[in-house]
Amino acid sequence: MSKQAPLLPPVPRIADDGVLLHVGVHKTGTTAIQAALADARDDLLTHGVRYPGKLQAQHRAALALLGRPWGWNSRGGSVMDRRHFDALVRRAEKHNGRVVISSEFFCEAPADKASETIQALGGSDKVTVVVTLRNLGKLLPSSWQQYLKYGLTTEYEKWLEDVFANPGASKISPTFWRRHDHGAVVTRWANAVGAKNVNVLVLEDVDLSAQFHAFAQMLGVPEDLLVNRMNLTSNRSMTAAEAELLVRLNKRVKKQMQWTDYVKLVRRGVALQMVESREPDASEPRLVTPEWALDAAAKEGAASVETIKDLGVNVYGNLDALAVRIHGTHTPDTPPAEMPIDAAVEAIVAVIEASKEEPTSRELAGKLWRQTRKDGVRSLLRKTDA
Repeated sequence: MSKQAPLLPPVPRIADDGVLLHVGVHKTGTTAIQAALADARDDLLTHGVRYPGKLQAQHRAALALLGRPWGWNSRGGSVMDRRHFDALVRRAEKHNGRVVISSEFFCEAPADKASETIQALGGSDKVTVVVTLRNLGKLLPSSWQQYLKYGLTTEYEKWLEDVFANPGASKISPTFWRRHDHGAVVTRWANAVGAKNVNVLVLEDVDLSAQFHAFAQMLGVPEDLLVNRMNLTSNRSMTAAEAELLVRLNKRVKKQMQWTDYVKLVRRGVALQMVESREPDASEPRLVTPEWALDAAAKEGAASVETIKDLGVNVYGNLDALAVRIHGTHTPDTPPAEMPIDAAVEAIVAVIEASKEEPTSRELAGKLWRQTRKDGVRSLLRKTDA
């Protein structure tokens, strides 16, 4: 029997009337902890803890604060109304007990918006900010795949070249470094709330349940209340072929669609169905990060470690693990040569299911089904123009 990985050191509970603000960052198990908190809403309330709203996370409030559009602003996307953030603040104010708020979009807040958030939620005497971090080299494949679900049409290595060409900026994914300059993220929130009120949880070299134990400790609730809900979501990474399917599909259909239709047919349809409805065979090639990108990620990680150490925030876990150079494998010279039939079938099924909803969806789904069948089964990985 293999030995279980360790948990994080115990994390002190927040004040009885405190607010625990989880700001991410992206791709650090945020969806899993949010699913657990949402499912446990009623149980949390019996322990005096409120997780505001009815949705899985407080993303609308965070996006409203940032003035960020959800989706393609020129084609169906829209900026969230400020009322979403104001409503979250009112719900937190009305509760007589602990409040927990979670959205990884808060990590993108500039300094002024971070300060505004802290003041709105009661100030540094009341708010504790928690930041969850993982090694940047490990986050790269899943980060690229997340952008694919927003319609990205750039292949992995080209995207990496753009990301690291000028660390701190990216023309293709401008939000990447707002999320993943981890030293800068922690600095902004430490300046807004005070270093002593920031808890950094390093989720490397620990058990998968570690953050669930830590959140329960901070909220002063039985640890099993969240730990028993740690497996409510399945968010596996795509295989190389699945990701290639989505890249090619985005290239073919993105310009024809509005954001709402893309979400329905591709983001929640093809991508979600394909990932959640099958377990890849161990022989299926996974996405491989090139060695030069792993070198660059380790360099950025080391800089973040030094920044975080100098801030004097509360760190739980091995901070130096963020600077470890991840060992990769040989990068294939060409994209995967074939697509597993069951993966293509799941993608097509998703489109067919979406087509049952309404006439406009049926028309779009028909086009998407024909394109998915062509690219997913017969010629998915044939070279096409970018």
